[in-house]
Amino acid sequence: MKKILLISLSIIVILGCSSEETTEEIPLVDQVTDIDRIFSIEDFKSVGFKKSKKYKVDELPGATSAFYGFIKNKLDPDDQKIDYEIRFYANHSDAVEMGTKYVENATGEDGCIDKDCALWKPDLKHRQFLAERLGNTHAGNGQPKPKYLTYVIYGNMILMCPGYNVEDSKIRCSNTIYDIENPGS
Repeated sequence: MKKILLISLSIIVILGCSSEETTEEIPLVDQVTDIDRIFSIEDFKSVGFKKSKKYKVDELPGATSAFYGFIKNKLDPDDQKIDYEIRFYANHSDAVEMGTKYVENATGEDGCIDKDCALWKPDLKHRQFLAERLGNTHAGNGQPKPKYLTYVIYGNMILMCPGYNVEDSKIRCSNTIYDIENPGS
């Protein structure tokens, strides 16, 4: 009887401990958030951003700098890296007033990734992806599609985020902002 009670108690403790694992749900950030903090590329480097390209911003109104690069995906080791484009402005007002038109042109399912319609043209190839080869067939028609399905204007920066769909893109933007605002968590 003692043995059965001890085994039962052990099972309950093991099951209780394993069910206590919780994953913290990070809230989605609003598409536009006015905060006083001034961000720089250093904030992104602190969360693992690897800069692939620093753009010349002469023709991107109001921008002080812009970068293309990636962050290794901590949650899914099969997804090796996640590309981002980050545009910095002197302040939040400049990001909204001068950056919104340009980022809306480049993002979303209908984002312009062609030189005939893009408002800002440097390295358009960074803002697109092609269907990948699956075995002997193609997953799509091989036409370029917009990579960044959404963006956030957060303080003085605009962060363009990729995803499998708009919701996934919002989650990636939110997770990146969360990591920057909560270092070490």
